[in-house]
Amino acid sequence: MVLGIILYEGVDLAYNVARIGYNGVTGVYNWWYQVQKKQHQETSELITEIKNLNNRIKELENNLPNKTN
Repeated sequence: MVLGIILYEGVDLAYNVARIGYNGVTGVYNWWYQVQKKQHQETSELITEIKNLNNRIKELENNLPNKTN
């Protein structure tokens, strides 16, 4: 029982240390070479598309005749 817990904790510790090391190395690499994450590129594409759609809506609203009661 105790051996299982010690082995489990050892594997868990090794996994977390390896994961932190990998994330640290990739973070420094991406920072050094100024590599953008894919998620940020997708987000910026969505923002530009939303801006384009807002501009189209404004153009369509300007083209509608004004109703005065």
